Amino acid sequence: MSIVLAAGVVVGFAVIIERLRLPGHARQVGRHSTTCLRVLRDDSLDDAAKETALQNRARELFGLLGRLVGGSALALGLPLGGVWLLGRAGVGSFSGTFATLQRIDFLAVTTAVGLLAYVLVQRTRAS
Repeated sequence: MSIVLAAGVVVGFAVIIERLRLPGHARQVGRHSTTCLRVLRDDSLDDAAKETALQNRARELFGLLGRLVGGSALALGLPLGGVWLLGRAGVGSFSGTFATLQRIDFLAVTTAVGLLAYVLVQRTRAS
């Protein structure tokens, strides 16, 4: 039962991460960071203009940080909370599921299946 619940945690985490569009938000962080570097290197801007531009980006980056941190906590907390509730109801074991999530064989299979699923989803979206 612990393997089924652990797989549910992994799938739930992946689904919530995707539904909250956290990978897209992470890409936005990269774009904002690149823009900040361009602003710093732009010799045509004076210090006041650079500061204004960087402060605007900083606000946006803090908003994205909040979404990423909150979304990540939610994506991990909801599936683990569900397992905890099931454990309290006598269905499975939270500690057994948590131990399964840490096993190297489970991690290896999860990584392989996750990579395969990622490649298939990317191919499907591209076509």
